[in-house]
Amino acid sequence: MIHMKENAMPNPFREDTAMEDGDRALVSAALDGDRDSLEKLILNHQAWIYNLAFKMIMDHDDASDITQEIIIKIITNLGSYDPEKAAFRTWVYRIVVNHVLNMKRRKFETRIHDFDAYVSIIERLPDDTTYAQPDAAVLAEEVKVGCMTGMLLCLKRSERMAFLLGAVFAVRDTVGSEVMGVSRDSFRQMLSRSRKKVFNYMNGICGHINPDNPCRCSHKVKSFLALGMMDPARLRYHRPSAPMVKDMIGSRLADFQETYYGPFLEQFREHPFYDPPDVTSWLREILEQRELRELFNLDEE
Repeated sequence: MIHMKENAMPNPFREDTAMEDGDRALVSAALDGDRDSLEKLILNHQAWIYNLAFKMIMDHDDASDITQEIIIKIITNLGSYDPEKAAFRTWVYRIVVNHVLNMKRRKFETRIHDFDAYVSIIERLPDDTTYAQPDAAVLAEEVKVGCMTGMLLCLKRSERMAFLLGAVFAVRDTVGSEVMGVSRDSFRQMLSRSRKKVFNYMNGICGHINPDNPCRCSHKVKSFLALGMMDPARLRYHRPSAPMVKDMIGSRLADFQETYYGPFLEQFREHPFYDPPDVTSWLREILEQRELRELFNLDEE
C-alpha cells in the first residue's frame, strides 16, 4: 500500500495553476517517451480516482478494479488530450465520471439502492449496549462509516456523483459541472437534490445527525458482529491512521455551500481518505505491452 502523509498529496479539484502546469508538463514528457513522467502523472491522480470509485460502490476490491480500468483509459487516450480545449484535471475526471456512471452495477449497488428499505434494515437490527471490549469505539466507527457510505448507494449514480464531488470533496460548481459534463445550474440542482435526500433520511434515523434519534452506532456493534457483517481483524471502512477527507480537500470550501448543512456534511468529510493499492508494479507491467510501448515511444531507452 502507498503510505500518504496528511496533505502530502495535492487536491486536483482545487483551482491550482501550478498543479495544472505540472500535469501538462508530465503529459508532454510522457508522450515523448518518458516513463517516469507517465508514472508520476498517474500517481498524482490515482488516490483521488480510487477514493471516488470506492465511495461510489463501497467495496475496495471493486474500487481497485475500477481504478485500473480508468488508468488504462487515461493512458491509452493520453495522446488525444488537447490542452487548448480543457484543463488536464477536467479531461481526466470526465473519463472517471463517464466510466463510473456507465459501468455495470457492482455488488453493493444490487443490494443497497432504496432509502426506505435501507433505513428499515438498520432500524430492525437489535440494539445492544453490553459490548464493552477494548475495540468497542473502533468498531462503532466502522459501523458509522459503513452505514453512512451505504446511505449514498440509495442515490441514483448521477446524484451520488454530484454529492461526492460537491458535498464531500467540496468541488466548486465551476469544476463539478465541467467534469460531469453539465451546466453549472444542473450541477447545483443535482447536488441540492442529493444533499436533501441524504440529509432527510439520516436526520430521521441517525443519532449523529439528530441527537433526538435513538439509533447509535455503538448500540449496533454486537448485532453486526453476530450477523457476520463486520470483522474486527479486517476493518473495511474505518482507518484509524488514515487522513480524513477534510484533511485532503483543504480548508477552502465551495462558495455555494449552505451553512445549514455544514455539521451534516462534516460527518462525511471525517471519513477516511483511503490509501490506494500500489499500482507501480502493475503500471510498469502493462507498459511492457508492445502496443503501449509503441504508443509512448518506449522502445528506445
